[in-house]
Amino acid sequence: MRKQIDKKLLHAFLTRLDESLDRPGVVFLLGGSSLVWRDIKKYSMDIDLALAGDEPDPIALLDAIDRAQDFIETTVDIIRMGETMPLPDDFGSRAEKVEDLNLRFLTVRHFDPYSIALTKLNRSEQRDFSDVGAMVGSGLIDCAELRHHAESVATRFPRGTSRPDKDDFRRKVDGFLRQFCE
Repeated sequence: MRKQIDKKLLHAFLTRLDESLDRPGVVFLLGGSSLVWRDIKKYSMDIDLALAGDEPDPIALLDAIDRAQDFIETTVDIIRMGETMPLPDDFGSRAEKVEDLNLRFLTVRHFDPYSIALTKLNRSEQRDFSDVGAMVGSGLIDCAELRHHAESVATRFPRGTSRPDKDDFRRKVDGFLRQFCE
Protein backbone atom coordinates (compact mmCIF):
# COMPACT_ATOMS: atom_id res chain seq x y z
CA MET A 1 0.00 0.00 0.00
CA ARG A 2 1.31 3.42 -0.95
CA LYS A 3 1.85 5.97 1.76
CA GLN A 4 0.50 9.46 1.50
CA ILE A 5 3.41 11.85 1.23
CA ASP A 6 3.42 14.67 3.78
CA LYS A 7 6.17 17.22 4.29
CA LYS A 8 7.90 15.09 6.93
CA LEU A 9 8.08 12.03 4.67
CA LEU A 10 9.17 14.17 1.71
CA HIS A 11 11.95 15.63 3.88
CA ALA A 12 13.02 12.09 4.90
CA PHE A 13 13.12 11.06 1.23
CA LEU A 14 15.22 14.07 0.21
CA THR A 15 17.60 13.50 3.13
CA ARG A 16 17.99 9.82 2.20
CA LEU A 17 18.53 10.81 -1.43
CA ASP A 18 21.28 13.24 -0.40
CA GLU A 19 22.91 10.53 1.75
CA SER A 20 22.92 8.20 -1.26
CA LEU A 21 24.91 10.64 -3.39
CA ASP A 22 28.67 10.96 -3.61
CA ARG A 23 28.63 14.04 -5.85
CA PRO A 24 26.41 17.09 -6.41
CA GLY A 25 23.03 16.65 -8.06
CA VAL A 26 19.94 18.77 -8.69
CA VAL A 27 16.29 17.70 -8.57
CA PHE A 28 13.13 19.72 -9.07
CA LEU A 29 9.99 19.19 -7.02
CA LEU A 30 6.94 19.01 -9.27
CA GLY A 31 3.20 18.89 -8.80
CA GLY A 32 1.87 17.83 -5.44
CA SER A 33 5.39 17.40 -4.05
CA SER A 34 6.11 21.08 -4.55
CA LEU A 35 2.73 22.02 -3.10
CA VAL A 36 3.25 19.80 -0.04
CA TRP A 37 6.66 21.36 0.62
CA ARG A 38 5.18 24.86 0.31
CA ASP A 39 2.39 23.92 2.79
CA ILE A 40 -0.28 24.55 0.13
CA LYS A 41 -1.37 20.93 0.19
CA LYS A 42 -1.19 18.53 3.13
CA TYR A 43 -0.53 15.29 1.24
CA SER A 44 0.45 13.98 -2.16
CA MET A 45 -0.07 10.45 -3.47
CA ASP A 46 3.50 10.20 -4.76
CA ILE A 47 6.70 12.17 -5.19
CA ASP A 48 7.14 13.89 -8.54
CA LEU A 49 10.65 14.93 -9.51
CA ALA A 50 12.50 16.18 -12.55
CA LEU A 51 16.24 16.15 -13.14
CA ALA A 52 18.12 19.19 -14.33
CA GLY A 53 18.41 19.16 -18.11
CA ASP A 54 22.17 19.53 -17.86
CA GLU A 55 22.62 16.77 -15.26
CA PRO A 56 26.10 15.35 -16.04
CA ASP A 57 25.43 11.82 -14.70
CA PRO A 58 21.69 11.14 -14.67
CA ILE A 59 22.14 7.38 -14.15
CA ALA A 60 23.90 7.86 -10.79
CA LEU A 61 21.20 10.27 -9.65
CA LEU A 62 18.42 7.96 -10.82
CA ASP A 63 20.03 5.06 -8.95
CA ALA A 64 20.17 7.18 -5.78
CA ILE A 65 16.50 8.11 -6.26
CA ASP A 66 15.64 4.44 -6.58
CA ARG A 67 17.44 3.62 -3.30
CA ALA A 68 15.73 6.51 -1.48
CA GLN A 69 12.35 5.43 -2.90
CA ASP A 70 12.82 1.96 -1.42
CA PHE A 71 13.48 3.56 1.97
CA ILE A 72 10.12 5.36 2.11
CA GLU A 73 8.15 2.65 0.29
CA THR A 74 6.27 4.87 -2.09
CA THR A 75 6.21 5.79 -5.73
CA VAL A 76 8.62 8.36 -7.11
CA ASP A 77 7.83 9.54 -10.61
CA ILE A 78 10.58 11.10 -12.70
CA ILE A 79 8.89 13.43 -15.15
CA ARG A 80 10.43 15.19 -18.10
CA MET A 81 8.63 18.50 -18.08
CA GLY A 82 8.00 19.82 -21.54
CA GLU A 83 7.24 16.42 -23.04
CA THR A 84 3.53 16.41 -22.22
CA MET A 85 2.99 20.03 -23.25
CA PRO A 86 5.05 23.14 -24.02
CA LEU A 87 6.42 25.12 -21.08
CA PRO A 88 5.76 28.83 -20.46
CA ASP A 89 8.33 31.42 -21.50
CA ASP A 90 11.12 31.93 -18.96
CA PHE A 91 9.99 28.95 -16.87
CA GLY A 92 13.54 28.41 -15.63
CA SER A 93 13.70 31.85 -14.03
CA ARG A 94 10.81 30.92 -11.71
CA ALA A 95 12.40 27.71 -10.37
CA GLU A 96 13.10 28.67 -6.76
CA LYS A 97 15.66 26.90 -4.61
CA VAL A 98 14.26 25.08 -1.57
CA GLU A 99 16.15 26.90 1.17
CA ASP A 100 15.05 25.10 4.32
CA LEU A 101 17.08 21.93 3.72
CA ASN A 102 20.50 21.13 5.12
CA LEU A 103 21.89 18.75 2.50
CA ARG A 104 25.44 17.91 1.54
CA PHE A 105 25.28 17.13 -2.19
CA LEU A 106 21.68 17.57 -3.29
CA THR A 107 20.21 20.86 -4.46
CA VAL A 108 16.41 20.87 -4.49
CA ARG A 109 14.42 23.41 -6.47
CA HIS A 110 10.71 23.97 -6.99
CA PHE A 111 9.81 23.76 -10.65
CA ASP A 112 8.12 26.85 -12.09
CA PRO A 113 4.71 27.13 -10.39
CA TYR A 114 3.00 28.30 -13.58
CA SER A 115 4.26 25.21 -15.41
CA ILE A 116 2.93 23.05 -12.57
CA ALA A 117 -0.44 24.82 -12.67
CA LEU A 118 -0.81 24.60 -16.45
CA THR A 119 0.18 20.92 -16.48
CA LYS A 120 -2.43 20.21 -13.81
CA LEU A 121 -5.10 22.16 -15.73
CA ASN A 122 -4.20 20.31 -18.92
CA ARG A 123 -4.69 16.98 -17.11
CA SER A 124 -7.94 18.44 -15.71
CA GLU A 125 -8.82 16.05 -12.92
CA GLN A 126 -10.92 17.58 -10.13
CA ARG A 127 -8.05 17.34 -7.63
CA ASP A 128 -5.86 19.23 -10.11
CA PHE A 129 -8.36 22.09 -10.32
CA SER A 130 -8.46 22.17 -6.52
CA ASP A 131 -4.66 22.21 -6.34
CA VAL A 132 -4.40 25.11 -8.78
CA GLY A 133 -7.17 26.92 -6.88
CA ALA A 134 -5.09 26.49 -3.72
CA MET A 135 -2.05 27.87 -5.56
CA VAL A 136 -4.06 30.97 -6.48
CA GLY A 137 -5.52 31.25 -2.97
CA SER A 138 -2.06 31.07 -1.37
CA GLY A 139 -0.71 33.80 -3.64
CA LEU A 140 1.83 31.46 -5.25
CA ILE A 141 0.40 32.23 -8.69
CA ASP A 142 -1.65 35.10 -10.05
CA CYS A 143 -4.70 34.65 -12.30
CA ALA A 144 -3.63 37.31 -14.83
CA GLU A 145 -0.14 35.78 -15.08
CA LEU A 146 -1.66 32.31 -15.39
CA ARG A 147 -3.79 33.50 -18.30
CA HIS A 148 -0.74 35.10 -19.94
CA HIS A 149 1.38 31.96 -19.61
CA ALA A 150 -1.50 29.76 -20.79
CA GLU A 151 -1.81 31.78 -23.98
CA SER A 152 1.94 31.58 -24.54
CA VAL A 153 1.83 27.81 -24.13
CA ALA A 154 -1.27 27.34 -26.29
CA THR A 155 0.39 28.97 -29.30
CA ARG A 156 3.15 26.37 -29.17
CA PHE A 157 1.07 23.18 -28.98
CA PRO A 158 2.21 20.84 -31.75
CA ARG A 159 -0.29 19.87 -34.42
CA GLY A 160 -1.20 16.32 -35.32
CA THR A 161 -0.17 14.62 -32.09
CA SER A 162 -2.06 12.43 -29.67
CA ARG A 163 -1.72 15.14 -27.03
CA PRO A 164 -4.59 17.49 -26.26
CA ASP A 165 -4.77 20.31 -28.75
CA LYS A 166 -4.51 24.01 -28.03
CA ASP A 167 -8.28 24.57 -28.22
CA ASP A 168 -8.91 21.84 -25.65
CA PHE A 169 -6.16 23.29 -23.44
CA ARG A 170 -7.65 26.80 -23.73
CA ARG A 171 -11.12 25.49 -22.78
CA LYS A 172 -9.70 23.85 -19.65
CA VAL A 173 -7.79 26.95 -18.59
CA ASP A 174 -10.74 29.26 -19.32
CA GLY A 175 -13.03 26.98 -17.29
CA PHE A 176 -10.66 27.17 -14.34
CA LEU A 177 -10.26 30.95 -14.61
CA ARG A 178 -14.05 31.44 -14.70
CA GLN A 179 -14.51 29.24 -11.63
CA PHE A 180 -11.62 30.43 -9.48
CA CYS A 181 -10.58 33.88 -10.69
CA GLU A 182 -13.70 35.85 -11.59
